[in-house]
Amino acid sequence: MLRRVPAWLAGLVLILAAAMFAPPTSPTPSEAPPMPVAGGWRSIGPAPVLHDPYAGNESGRVDALAAADGQLFAGSAGGGVWVTASAGKRWRPLSDRTSNMAIGALAVQAKPEVIYAGTGEDDDCGDCFFSDGILRSANGGRTWQLLGEKVFYGHYLSSILLDPSDPKRLFAAGDFGVERSRDGGRTWHLVLSDPTTDLSWLPGQPRRLLAGVEGVGVEVSGDLGRTWHVLAGGLPHKEPRIGRVALAVAPSDPSTMYVSMATLSRRCTDCLLGLYVSRDGGATFKKLSHTPDFLREPDTNPPQAQGDYDQVLAVSPTNPQEVFAGGVELLVSTDGGARWTDLTQSFYLHTDQHALLFGAQGLFIGNDGGVYRLTPQDTMQDLNTNLSITQVYPAMAVSPGGHRVLAGFQDNGTAVYNLRTGRWTSLIGGDGGWNAFGAGKPPRMLGEVDGALQRSVTGGRRWGSPQPPVGPLGVGAFAVDPRHRNILLAGGKQIWRSTADGGHWQRVTDVSGGGPVTVIAFAPGSGTIVYAGWQNGQVALSENTGRTWRLISPSTWATPCAFAGSGDADADVTDIVADPGNPYRAFVSVAFGMPQSLPDCPFVFETPAANASWPSWTDISGTLPSFSVLGLFAAPNGLVAATGGGVFWSPWADAGWRPLGTALPEVQTTTVAQLPTGTLLLGTYGRGVWELPAARRLASSRPKGLRQGHQGR
Repeated sequence: MLRRVPAWLAGLVLILAAAMFAPPTSPTPSEAPPMPVAGGWRSIGPAPVLHDPYAGNESGRVDALAAADGQLFAGSAGGGVWVTASAGKRWRPLSDRTSNMAIGALAVQAKPEVIYAGTGEDDDCGDCFFSDGILRSANGGRTWQLLGEKVFYGHYLSSILLDPSDPKRLFAAGDFGVERSRDGGRTWHLVLSDPTTDLSWLPGQPRRLLAGVEGVGVEVSGDLGRTWHVLAGGLPHKEPRIGRVALAVAPSDPSTMYVSMATLSRRCTDCLLGLYVSRDGGATFKKLSHTPDFLREPDTNPPQAQGDYDQVLAVSPTNPQEVFAGGVELLVSTDGGARWTDLTQSFYLHTDQHALLFGAQGLFIGNDGGVYRLTPQDTMQDLNTNLSITQVYPAMAVSPGGHRVLAGFQDNGTAVYNLRTGRWTSLIGGDGGWNAFGAGKPPRMLGEVDGALQRSVTGGRRWGSPQPPVGPLGVGAFAVDPRHRNILLAGGKQIWRSTADGGHWQRVTDVSGGGPVTVIAFAPGSGTIVYAGWQNGQVALSENTGRTWRLISPSTWATPCAFAGSGDADADVTDIVADPGNPYRAFVSVAFGMPQSLPDCPFVFETPAANASWPSWTDISGTLPSFSVLGLFAAPNGLVAATGGGVFWSPWADAGWRPLGTALPEVQTTTVAQLPTGTLLLGTYGRGVWELPAARRLASSRPKGLRQGHQGR
């Protein structure tokens, strides 16, 4: 079963921590190719991941759907706005050059072709990016302008509604409440101040609005938002236990409306409080007592649910008795809620439903796997033909021959990329994570699902869990010794070591006292030197392949930001790399706070002598843009930084940085790896994996290690 980000991993997702600094197949310094320094990035997918056993072909999280004039629009969690004019046979991205590609809400006018895309997804998840405004295009997505920056900056959006009688009037809902604009989004006025998770018109009543409100229930306005009152009549109202609320009104009979609510009860937070129906326009409601808890994850004890993350309702445009309820599963009832069928069990359909939209060609579904369609003939189709919106976790791994790449994705498992065929194929379901290639022929594959280490000795056909004893937090980072691939290091709160390819484990350190471990990095070419970083900001060094460790990080990372540097608890080590020509020259990236929370301070620190009794550290962030650094890569001709605002490189590995390559969308970047040819691979959190091919003259040169330049700002 595919899941949302588990609790133990949510902290790591907050920083999108890059784990291993390079693929475990890193050549020795004398063989390592330099990185390319020019040229254009090219997407290599997934578009989509093929052959997931439960969900067919899958792409990534879709939070919003809209349709107009024969076109279908999809808003993704990190990959922007996409459109198809062929019902999903072919998609194209519309917003790759906008400031924020995390889309939480969409609304479209057919004529003129105006698109509103609300940045910031209101899904209460560890990797939900904040808003910096509403994007508006007046020409079908060719160009965009950002509206309402001061109003929506730092918030989350759940809905955008356009007034069908006045194209300049629109409403936006989210954690701030409901804002109204009368001039096409240039200015806004707050009309409801409670956190609003859903907003709906009443069909045929152009002045009447419904709002699903946390802690309140359902509020209704009959005067375009000027005044509101709470619906009661059998519906829970004004109770602290009311969590996220979803709404649906029957287009063919506006007197029929459905309301679902999640509960904030301690017994089962985010479970279903109830699904309710009104057949008199909201005057009275009845609880549908036979509704399965579609918000709860099956077979979990204690119960776990995610009604705050995925909860959506829809009613057939022609039959008020046909209602769809989406959460972890997708349910349908054709008799007004008396009996239900679980479509997730009946079809190849990804779990975690976020958006439902009826069109002439059936019901379109947006979920953690992309876009699906339930046809009028009751068949299910995935529409993820070339939809490249995968969110890539750290870290990617390259096979010894350089022909395959392993990568883990948000709720789309672990997949392998075949460089010969150009295809991504699903290997393990669930939430992905770190990856590595071990010993053996074919080499053992090591992956991760929902925090558990997985291993395959059959080239990925079958998988088992070696279960390292890393404690209740599960596995954090892990890495394979590139020279002795039977040696494996894995981290939870502590670091564990296996010399039997994961078959037997020994705890080697509890140096942190906290956790989890966010990165384990072997110094290239050294054979014995390993670095580890923790979520509390500590960094440790081992000089004997992980048998013993000592702390080498400062008590406080010195930064120029007023909010940062207040202690290790505020710092997350996102990556560690070593100079290919000097294993004791180390670089560490640190994030303070939440990297997805809009622009942040970049921090990259260097020590020239990690083997000193207490190394000195210099901030070399220099000219990096104001985004957290999430991943690093060291090559003989420079240092790469993957940031929340693109990828940059420093040819002298100092404070001077410049953009690396061209043609990359304005997307969060998370992790960097390199093929033996010198081609760089870049993981993004919303637009899949990209490659930057190396020029032949660079790939064949003989590197001598990073050049020493000045240090500091």
